[in-house]
Amino acid sequence: MYKKVAVLLTGLMLFSALAAANTPREITADAKKFAGTVGVYAKNLRTGKTFAYNQDAVFPAASTAKLVVSAALYKYLYPAAGPAKKALYDQSVDDMIIVSGNDSYSDMLAEIDAVRPDALQRVEKDLRLRKTLVHSKEAYKRYNYHSVTTPYEMAKVMEEIYRGRYLGKQKSDELKGRLANTIFRDEIPRYMETPVMHKVGALDNLLCDVGIVDDGRDQILISVYTLTEQPEAYASDYIAKTAAKAYNALRRK
Repeated sequence: MYKKVAVLLTGLMLFSALAAANTPREITADAKKFAGTVGVYAKNLRTGKTFAYNQDAVFPAASTAKLVVSAALYKYLYPAAGPAKKALYDQSVDDMIIVSGNDSYSDMLAEIDAVRPDALQRVEKDLRLRKTLVHSKEAYKRYNYHSVTTPYEMAKVMEEIYRGRYLGKQKSDELKGRLANTIFRDEIPRYMETPVMHKVGALDNLLCDVGIVDDGRDQILISVYTLTEQPEAYASDYIAKTAAKAYNALRRK
């Protein structure tokens, strides 16, 4: 019991310390000290205030690409689908977002190729994603990854989901519900004492997270991508601390 209390108090003390370190200058200093490459974009969706560091750098998208795939399914395949297909798409999006299921991701990429092969490119064009390429031969040729993005552009995708403008209210609300109930709690949500909608991505040397922290007063959009040869815990700690600092820097006091 005492051990649990000590761990809780340590977490609260750390969050309080992070709350004090709430200036963009400190977030920039942390980014410059990171052992690898990092990109950060954050925005208060209420006030429009932003913070950015290396936000246009291209990173492997990893599982954040599942946001674009989900958008493609709902925008370009779902409307013409029958009840059985719609149920399949809903279940697949559940799996891709909540537990980041790779089998569902592969199945839905195959479905898009078969039913509407231009759907992913249409989403990229609709949202003016100039550097984001998902399930792309061009991306593999240029970057040696099939899906790439930038911190800023994946933040744009998350913002469109949040605002409901692109997919409509019903599907956007469903996606937001899934994003708020993922099984992953170690990156953006770690030090937050308020609800978080987010999508993590990970590869051998990449860890990223994009999400929205909603405290009822402000909604802070945060997108952090990292590439490092350090252990994953190093990148995870960086993302969690940077998210807390960005939240405190951008929220209204």
